[in-house]
Amino acid sequence: MSSTSPPETWQSVRREDGELIGFVAPDGDGWQPLTVFGHPLSGVGDLEAAEERLHAVGMSYLAEKWELRDGQDWISAQLVEASPAGVTVQLVDFFEHADRYGERTHLRAPVGTDRLRLS
Repeated sequence: MSSTSPPETWQSVRREDGELIGFVAPDGDGWQPLTVFGHPLSGVGDLEAAEERLHAVGMSYLAEKWELRDGQDWISAQLVEASPAGVTVQLVDFFEHADRYGERTHLRAPVGTDRLRLS
């Protein structure tokens, strides 16, 4: 993936060892916790709550079950690679979309809930 910088208004959140776990972004009167590829992790709250959410979740969202929107369909997917530049997902739905199993798609950051969602 190519390296790109997140918007200047986003603040990086890191573990004690310096590993980037996500971002917090201003949203109205609060802060939105975001994955490393800019996907919302929960609702808007105060800055401390948004940072705490990221620390509580850590990088575990990378191993969660996800769904990629393709037209009107939501297809089971897993994250293969994630960075501030975007995320690569691999389709893993061998029931309804067996012909596309293993297909990879790259989404540029930020990735909204209209294209990718936690399953």
